[in-house]
Amino acid sequence: MAAAALTLGACQHKTHFPEDMPQDEQTDKYPAPDGQGFLGNDLAWDDIADVKSDITHLKYTVTGSNGVKEVHEFNTPAEASEWMIPLPVGEYDVLVAANMDKANGFELGETVPTKAGHTLPATYTRLTDASSNPKQAWNGIAHVKVENNKLATVHLDLDRLLALFTLKLTNVPEGTTIEVSMRNAASYVTLTTERTAGHWGEPSTATSDDITLGQLNAANALSAIDEFKVFPTAAGEQKTIIFFHIQTREGLQLDYKAVAPKMENGKKYVLDMDFRKLSPYMLITAMSINDWTDGWAISGEILNPSN
Repeated sequence: MAAAALTLGACQHKTHFPEDMPQDEQTDKYPAPDGQGFLGNDLAWDDIADVKSDITHLKYTVTGSNGVKEVHEFNTPAEASEWMIPLPVGEYDVLVAANMDKANGFELGETVPTKAGHTLPATYTRLTDASSNPKQAWNGIAHVKVENNKLATVHLDLDRLLALFTLKLTNVPEGTTIEVSMRNAASYVTLTTERTAGHWGEPSTATSDDITLGQLNAANALSAIDEFKVFPTAAGEQKTIIFFHIQTREGLQLDYKAVAPKMENGKKYVLDMDFRKLSPYMLITAMSINDWTDGWAISGEILNPSN
């Protein structure tokens, strides 16, 4: 999907210059020392549907083959759009992580330098609580060349990180409670690994603890979990496992298991089910697929109870 043309910040790269000075005059009036240039940034949504999303933290990591590494953090896209820093002439890689701070329930970490064709250290993100249903987060990577006494702008497309899961149950009997949980989500995502061309963020092979999605109770015969945000399915796993622990008004307890397709970074998944058709073992298939949403439907097949 092509990046949305609308950028996150209207005013850019004027931190060190008078507000009324055109950008093409800035480096002439305020030249960098010989051997240095300036770096600014331009953020864009990968999906136009994210335009009104709330971003409360941005972290940039800038690295070059010359050994330079700088980290910059901002509270809003408006602050980030005004960022401009002097850097030695050279080639640079830039990673941006949006909403992946402690306040939003994320942990960012680094390991050894990656060999994926850029200079960034291998950077991962994980949730401090897999069941926390945090704010959506975004990430992007781009390469930029800084030239002597010139302003270079790095263009970063923000990719959604978390998958969104919606469950709708109809015809739930009065007095019934249903606890829903999910298995096989990745434990962490490596932001500096390219999962598909131009899209960064590879799920780990390790899985998180089971995710508690919440408890449903009959309300006008409809119960719903709306866009619960989770990490994508772990690499190497082909299925998402959903558990239903049901307690009837009479106190009978039932445990149902559904096997559904894997979930990918940033996509939306909707499962619409009739409570009366639930079975102890269910296979769920993709009903319709587009760029961002997989509709799921029960196939009617019963799994081997021994699996």
